[in-house]
Amino acid sequence: MSKDNIVVAVYTNKTPDSKNYIVDSFSQSLIQGFNNSGVKAYSYDYCKENNITFNMSIGFDNTGIEHWQKTLSNNTTNVMWSTDSIFKENIKAVEQFSSFDKFVVFESTPADINAVNKFIPNLKHGYIPAGVDITENSSINKEIDIVYIGDIEDYEDKTLKIQQAYPELVYNLIMQIKDLVLKNPHLTFWQIAEIVNNNYEIELDKEQYIMLFQNACELVENEQKVKMVQALSDFKVKIYGNDIWKKYIKGKIEYRHECCDFEEYKNILNKSKIVLYNHPLSLGLGINERLLNATDSNALCLCSTTPSLISEFKDSLVYFNNIVFDDIAQKAEYYLINEDKRIEIVEKAKNIIKENHTWKHRAQSIIDIMD
Repeated sequence: MSKDNIVVAVYTNKTPDSKNYIVDSFSQSLIQGFNNSGVKAYSYDYCKENNITFNMSIGFDNTGIEHWQKTLSNNTTNVMWSTDSIFKENIKAVEQFSSFDKFVVFESTPADINAVNKFIPNLKHGYIPAGVDITENSSINKEIDIVYIGDIEDYEDKTLKIQQAYPELVYNLIMQIKDLVLKNPHLTFWQIAEIVNNNYEIELDKEQYIMLFQNACELVENEQKVKMVQALSDFKVKIYGNDIWKKYIKGKIEYRHECCDFEEYKNILNKSKIVLYNHPLSLGLGINERLLNATDSNALCLCSTTPSLISEFKDSLVYFNNIVFDDIAQKAEYYLINEDKRIEIVEKAKNIIKENHTWKHRAQSIIDIMD
């Protein structure tokens, strides 16, 4: 299909949710990415208000879900672009619309592909990660040494709730999976599930897979965040997230507050020398926007030793041991002291995202699929 004939409608939130400020920003960025690629793209509401016919509609997660049925009934392709694993939060929406021939899912992690093929075999789906808007911000003063931005759940309290909610056998299995992941963070959950199948000579069905996935991810990801931050207790790390963090911070670590919108989020990144990033289990082999936005903000990403990140970014990120976190402090200190080395690495990373990871690149990937 010629670019001149493509019109894309992107669902947007009329009343942006402060809890989803990053996802809300994706919609506008994608519209601009299409426009920069020579394709007409508008918000869904604008299309409706101006009687514009579109070939495809796209909603991040369940944005615009109240309109999907009508779009699909008109034989128009409707894409749900999941910003995390579909098994984490979006599985109900996927199941609701998977029978429609024109319903398509873009996954943010290739680690979902095998599970989707097995459990939802008729679903049209493929891997496309999030992108980033390139900004010029070299003149901003880097007044924050180290920052972590993101909420946390009380994984200790969650452990007790799981113990109360499930039979002992299931609880023990969840704990075994959690320990296995913490000792082998390079494995995807699909690989973990295969180990469970082989060790117990069982075959997890879809409901069992989802239950184990959601519980294990919540426990693992939050414990890893805490271990990462606590390993830097001798540094003035600033935490922006929900107040559950107050339970876990210690030493010189400082809790600030939650970010309220995307502008504040980017402003904090722009002022930071080092941004902490531990790749979540739920995203498997994907690329998280948090890493992309940190890099765009000329901050050094001190991140987990994750195979997909090493493959994509090589030596343009600094990797810590995300099993025992015993080297993160030494690396943080080195790059705070050696500004020239830090800037050198940051420039490499920013060149990579400019060449491969902008929203224009993501829009072009979609256009190529349509062709």
